[in-house]
Amino acid sequence: MKAIVFSRFGEPEKVLELKTLPDPTPPGPGEVVVRVTKRQLHPGNLMMVRGKFNVPLPADGFLIPGADGIGVVETVGEGVDSARVKPGMRVIFNPSAGAWAERIKTRAELVTSIPDDLPDAIAVQMLPNAVIALMLLREAQRAVPDAGRETPILLNAAGSSVARFLTIAAQRRGLKVMGAVRSENAAKIVSRRFPDLPVVSTADPDWLDQLRHAAGSRPLQVIMDPVGGAMSGDLVSLLGDGGALLLYGAVSPDPITFPLLAMAREIMFKGVSSSRWVQNTSAEQRRDDVAEAIEIGRHSPEKFEVEAEYDLAQFANAVEHIERETRNGAILLNSDW
Repeated sequence: MKAIVFSRFGEPEKVLELKTLPDPTPPGPGEVVVRVTKRQLHPGNLMMVRGKFNVPLPADGFLIPGADGIGVVETVGEGVDSARVKPGMRVIFNPSAGAWAERIKTRAELVTSIPDDLPDAIAVQMLPNAVIALMLLREAQRAVPDAGRETPILLNAAGSSVARFLTIAAQRRGLKVMGAVRSENAAKIVSRRFPDLPVVSTADPDWLDQLRHAAGSRPLQVIMDPVGGAMSGDLVSLLGDGGALLLYGAVSPDPITFPLLAMAREIMFKGVSSSRWVQNTSAEQRRDDVAEAIEIGRHSPEKFEVEAEYDLAQFANAVEHIERETRNGAILLNSDW
């Protein structure tokens, strides 16, 4: 099988390469082998390649990026419930390391069948974007039980895939949200996608005042931020006493600095990572999360545009594309037969 691999950390264009590897060994008890057809590229994939995560490299081997995608079940191991997973079934999977390969072996509990009326290009965007979005909403409720009821939750990087899920999932729960994006053009795109969502461009000199006005001049209760860096310090100034800043990424390479005033207001800072979904979330809650993701994809496919699709052999073009500041849709890697 073909797979994209790396054996040292560094810039993706320098360390990633396409190799031919043996197919996975037959699945053991509770395992399945999936022929992967599509994967969505995420900024986190490239952060892993650059060595930003605490993931060790094998001393004499390599790693395959990616942990989610869509494909077709080829073989199943002993003890797998055929009512849930069987050969020929179209499934999404997450998290399962090594998704940038033509085949992957994973635990059957981490794959879910998808309905026929959910297109591949939409289904592949469901996980892990929905996972982190729903985890963030649960953390917001724990931190501030009435978050989003009177005062909107602020979503930084409101044009991202995760923010799309956050917006839809919050609105399904009757919660108010508003967004911040990095350019006027991005603000127009988000506004077209969600006409009722207040959106502010952080390129405007008075963007903080615009956000205060959009919140009805009330201090914010919860901000969700995947960027980090100096902007997090600016965002904290919008929070009131007992507010929460939920961090779920670190797109900015700069360190996060907070004003001392944030400590006086007893602001909560918490990191939320989809990697903890399996360890810290019950099996029942995980099933509910996946079911909601599929339902959102079926009922709001127009919210999940695909900007470009590339074959595995074109991975360098896909990597370059996902890092464009003007990107406003999903970038997919295909290995269709």
